[in-house]
Amino acid sequence: MTIDNFKELLDGFDPSALLPEMDTVTGAIVPIVRVAVLVGPIVLLVLGLVYLFLAPKEANYYVGYRCYYGMGSEEAWRYTQQLAGIVLGALGFVLTVVMGLLSMGFGQLPVTDMLGRGVSCVLWEAGLVAAACLGINIMVSLRFNEKGIPRKKSASRR
Repeated sequence: MTIDNFKELLDGFDPSALLPEMDTVTGAIVPIVRVAVLVGPIVLLVLGLVYLFLAPKEANYYVGYRCYYGMGSEEAWRYTQQLAGIVLGALGFVLTVVMGLLSMGFGQLPVTDMLGRGVSCVLWEAGLVAAACLGINIMVSLRFNEKGIPRKKSASRR
């Protein structure tokens, strides 16, 4: 094969014809961003329900919401699981509704704006989950000591 034959073979070949249409690419990005935004809240909702209804009765290192002060006794363990179930389940439900409503408008946005909003939604979700976990840990540490014994109420809290 000579250079002239090769040039003749490639004459009229358009490499951009191999790429998909932009509408197809944009149409595929919208559901991917919606799923990415909604996965976290749905998992959080399921975890909250598991902690609330299916948590083991005894403290263990495999299943359940574990924190230092919640591992000391069965009473502390049950309190921690109930609190984590309520807080994380409620947060998961609220985030599922809010992120579902926000993601409904993703189709009308330009791709870069949609991706930016998707990333900001995921970052907000992560921050709220971290704040919820910190709140759970603080509440358990205020109620129980490191051995899982309920703290005595001080005169100022009565």
